[in-house]
Amino acid sequence: MARSLIRLLRTTSIPVRTIVLAVLLLLPMAATSAYIFWTGQRAAVTVGEAQRIAAMSDAVSEVHSAFQDLLYWRADLAVSLLTLAETKGDAARARLDAGLAALKPFMPKEAEAIGAGVAAFDASAMKAVDAYTDDQRVVGNALFAEARGHGEQVEALLSGIEPQLRSQAAAARVEVLRQFTNGTNVSLIVTAVAVVLGALLTFIVLASILPPLKQLVTAIGEITRGRSDVALPEPARDELGAMRDALGLLAESIRERDRLAEEARRQRQTLFDAIESINQGFALYDADDRLQLTNTQYRGMLTAIADAIRPGMAFVDLLRRSAEMRGLGAEETESWIAERLARRGRPESHVEQFIDGRWVQIQERRTGQGGIVAVYTDVTELRERQRELELAKEAADHATQVKSEFLANMSHELRTPLNAIIGYSQLLMQDAEDDGNADAVADLKKIEGAGQHLLSIINDILDLSKIEAGRMEVYLEAVDLAALARDVETLVKPLAAKNRNTFRVEIPPDIGSVRTDHTKLKQIVLNLLSNATKFTRDGTVTMSVVRSGRQLVVSVTDTGIGLTEEQQGRLFQAFSQADSSTTRRFGGTGLGLAISRSFARTLGGDLTVTSTPGEGSCFVLKITDGGAEALESEGEAAVPEGDAPANLGGKAGRVLVVDDDPHTRHIIGSHLVREGYAPLYAGSGAEALELARSEKPDAITLDIMMPQVDGWAVLVALKEDPELADIPVVIVSITDDRSLAFTLGAAAMLTKPLNRTELLATLERHLPDRSAAEGQTLLVVEDDAPTRELMGRIGEKLGMATAEARNGREALDWLAGHPVPHAVLLDLNMPEMDGFEFLGHLRAAEAWRDIPVIVVTARELSNDERARLSQTTQGIIAKGKAAHFELSRAIRAVTEGGTG
Repeated sequence: MARSLIRLLRTTSIPVRTIVLAVLLLLPMAATSAYIFWTGQRAAVTVGEAQRIAAMSDAVSEVHSAFQDLLYWRADLAVSLLTLAETKGDAARARLDAGLAALKPFMPKEAEAIGAGVAAFDASAMKAVDAYTDDQRVVGNALFAEARGHGEQVEALLSGIEPQLRSQAAAARVEVLRQFTNGTNVSLIVTAVAVVLGALLTFIVLASILPPLKQLVTAIGEITRGRSDVALPEPARDELGAMRDALGLLAESIRERDRLAEEARRQRQTLFDAIESINQGFALYDADDRLQLTNTQYRGMLTAIADAIRPGMAFVDLLRRSAEMRGLGAEETESWIAERLARRGRPESHVEQFIDGRWVQIQERRTGQGGIVAVYTDVTELRERQRELELAKEAADHATQVKSEFLANMSHELRTPLNAIIGYSQLLMQDAEDDGNADAVADLKKIEGAGQHLLSIINDILDLSKIEAGRMEVYLEAVDLAALARDVETLVKPLAAKNRNTFRVEIPPDIGSVRTDHTKLKQIVLNLLSNATKFTRDGTVTMSVVRSGRQLVVSVTDTGIGLTEEQQGRLFQAFSQADSSTTRRFGGTGLGLAISRSFARTLGGDLTVTSTPGEGSCFVLKITDGGAEALESEGEAAVPEGDAPANLGGKAGRVLVVDDDPHTRHIIGSHLVREGYAPLYAGSGAEALELARSEKPDAITLDIMMPQVDGWAVLVALKEDPELADIPVVIVSITDDRSLAFTLGAAAMLTKPLNRTELLATLERHLPDRSAAEGQTLLVVEDDAPTRELMGRIGEKLGMATAEARNGREALDWLAGHPVPHAVLLDLNMPEMDGFEFLGHLRAAEAWRDIPVIVVTARELSNDERARLSQTTQGIIAKGKAAHFELSRAIRAVTEGGTG
């Protein structure tokens, strides 16, 4: 129990324990004092009562004595009749009355009864004296006898009171003595208990303080001697517990210090080992530039002076020793040392050739204490490789420059044969139409469309090559920004509507004009908007145009698919799109944005992008007013237009030639006249619309890049007019944005320079006669529409019913809802789902596993791809070889026996 009490006490502070001990010691003393005081108070009351009884007893005694005297003197008076007796009697009576007055407060009834008896006695006695005086002795004797009777009554009362008072006085004295005796005994007992309890509590309190204090003193002594594994008292919440905790923390800190010291020693050893193991030379100098630490590699690099290297050696002495080994003269030595000291401690590295001929890169850094860490790297082999790389880079740069210059110079040579192919295909279309050969017209139209697509790609590549070769020219002119925005809005709205997008234009009405290359600025903006509408579905595309000083800022914001940071990093690289899935899904070469950024920088600005995947993108074009270094476009002498033929009707129809360049109008008109057409001429967009409404031509050739109202705006206006919408419009321009042209309703598109190009109205397609074969079905899976139609026509000529799909996903959907086809013609590179993925799904399904598949592709296949395809298909035909007879033979081979 004592231990429990000690543990309990250790949960309190020492002052609290001292106060508790003092209180426990003072309580018995206070109780004793209170008891003694209470006993004294009671004794005082008892003494007061005794004093009252004594006063009563004295008063009764005085009354009794006075009465006795009164009896004596009244009797003497009755006998002697002397005046002295009467005087003495009256004095006794006065004393008696005074005694009764003193007794009356204590014993009022008794005092009244005694007073009455005394009065009766005195009255009878005085009457008897009077009788004796009158010599009436008989009467006197009778009266005196009566007085004596009254006296006896008074004597009886007084005799009865006195013993009672003496008894009460004795009892009071006994009670006072008893109370004092009891108080003394209780005081002694309580004092004794207090002494014993105080001694016990003092022992317990000291036992809660002294042992842990002794342990703490011992622990302090051990800690001061350097030991940390000392025994400490049990944890407590008093001052000694706080000291114990502090000592525990001190011991822990000493242990942590020892641990850290050991860890530092191990780290120093690890550092030494690491320094020793690195391939570079390492040297550490103190604030006085004296050597402190080196490794073997460092000493190996300074083999000539390795023996002299030692800790404490000054760096300048090391330099001087090295200069001596180099054989330098005194003046050269001082100059070399001064130069080396001037570079000392600089953050930039430098390369020196050491005595043994090796090249060493020296990098020095100041430490926090003012010393220097020097790292020496042998770069002899690296310098040799660097020289080789420099030579290789020069050769590669030269080759790149030659390539760029070659491609830039090949513009005419590439475009000429391609234009010839397109032109001849169109001439053949005319001949086929004259002969009524609608199949040939449709096929030739596809040839012409494919040629146009190829020409667009070639133009992009040539533009990029011109940029790389530094041959891209810029023509500055004042560009009306509001008019440009209206033209762009007219062109882009149909593209936006195609994907159910909302197109908005935000431009201040007083934005004015900017001096820049009109063609390139418009090409950049159209490319950005075309991409935005293509990659956004059921969303919003916004073009914002603002000016800030001399800077023009055009922002194109969409709510489309968005881009990751990785995709944004390669977005402006040539031939690159966001990723391969984007190419499969949306198509394209990936050149548009690369060219647009190059154009933007050529115009003294830049093109940037911010984007969030799934939320959309924001492309920002910034150019400076007049900031491009460019040649001013010079006006050319007007070439007179050829006279229109007299026969305006023309056997082939009337063609409206729209171009702001008179040279081009004259050339196109000459071609048309020779082919039997009657040309009409318009030098502007407004004039073209006026002539179209008044003359209703059979066809229109339309230039795009014209001032004020450009060709795109004219095309939109034509297609929005119900009376003009059916007139076929052929775009003839230096631009080749086929997707925009066909979206706006163009029938065809040709790129300048023109080579005897005649544009005919787009012929309505019509299907050739089917063969008599029944029950055969051919599924054509191809993303390119002309190729897909060509394959379908070949199947139809073989008597097969054909079905078409633009990608693997559509093909699987078709298969799920139709009977199993007899054969499948499959392209490999397609959006959404390519041919390889389609084959995987096809062969995994039990119902489709045996369908014959012929792969028709332009892809260069690897050996692994060919091996994979040979196991899952019945044939592989390259698109360059997929002529009518080749593909027909392959289809017949796989459909013999009614496979399906």
